[in-house]
Amino acid sequence: MNGAVVITPPSENAAKVAAPPSGRLIEFDLLRGLAIVVILLGHSVVNSNHGFPVWLENLVRGGTGVFVFISGFFFHRIFYKRFEYKDFMVKKAQNVFLPFLCVSLVGLLVGLAGSMLIDGSTWQVAVGRGWEQVKNGYVLFPHWYIPFIMLTFLCSPLHMHYIRLQTSAQVATLLVFSLVAIFMHRPLGNVDPLQSLVYFTPFYLLGMLYSQYLPWFRQYYRYLFALSLLALVATVWLQSEVWVHLGNYHKAPFKYGGVDLQFIQKMGLCIVLIGLCERLTWQKISDHLCMLANLSFAIFFLHPLLALAWGNGHYYLVKHGYLGEHQTVLASLGLSLLLFLFLLYGTVLLINVLKPLLGDKSRMIIGC
Repeated sequence: MNGAVVITPPSENAAKVAAPPSGRLIEFDLLRGLAIVVILLGHSVVNSNHGFPVWLENLVRGGTGVFVFISGFFFHRIFYKRFEYKDFMVKKAQNVFLPFLCVSLVGLLVGLAGSMLIDGSTWQVAVGRGWEQVKNGYVLFPHWYIPFIMLTFLCSPLHMHYIRLQTSAQVATLLVFSLVAIFMHRPLGNVDPLQSLVYFTPFYLLGMLYSQYLPWFRQYYRYLFALSLLALVATVWLQSEVWVHLGNYHKAPFKYGGVDLQFIQKMGLCIVLIGLCERLTWQKISDHLCMLANLSFAIFFLHPLLALAWGNGHYYLVKHGYLGEHQTVLASLGLSLLLFLFLLYGTVLLINVLKPLLGDKSRMIIGC
């Protein structure tokens, strides 16, 4: 047994960080920037299932879990020590829910205009389509995240209780929620925030634990990284080559649909990306990711507007014969890269234009 590696669980007293330090961790600032990049990559896939590589799509889809992991980390690190429920919820309503409403209104108006100008729909038909979107709880597709994350914030007293549990109870709770999520999957059309709450709660809990037991995670990180990377590669291969499934897993909550390999993959990705961020030595890339991190919420809120403009423009060009469909692998990758750059840096440009115009109301309207 000499030379064997034994990973001991964090002790109840020595490893638990009840009052986290307030200093920032640069790797998590970088991770915030990298997370929004992953999310936009997942929203930039062109020719899904018709030219775009399946394994690559399965890798870039579903980046929301990383976002939720980061939220859980910062809940413990920043808010736990000075948590006051009312103030916490008021700030989340101002800085998360209000921008969601403002940008959704703009998206609804753009959608109505596109329906009438491009499709030639009557205003009654256009309004009917808009109402169908509103009934789902969101207008712009990526914004399904906001009703769910607001429910997560509403559950903050439960998260406070979770932090105070014994380590064994914390791990058991994480495992139970993970097992449920693996078989429950994400909701159909992402329209059920309660199902999303249950599905993504393990990411939030893992983020809190990573902050709470930071010294332990750092001590054993090399082994956790290896296991996480193995899980990531294995699940991408299984999902793409063995039990072939494209992208995220969606179904009704109580209908059996097999194992959600995306869940396992993205839990592993959270750990892998931390290591990449900790070891990032290229200062220009670090500075760039920090810039994206500072704008990440605004990028998340606003990039669907540019995606809507891209989609309407592409639809118009194809409909009138100005553009053909190109479904080769090279064309799919090239168009996806072009769309990603348009969404990311077009949104950054839009933010830089809007922020000075909106002044001190910018955070409540666009999220930064």
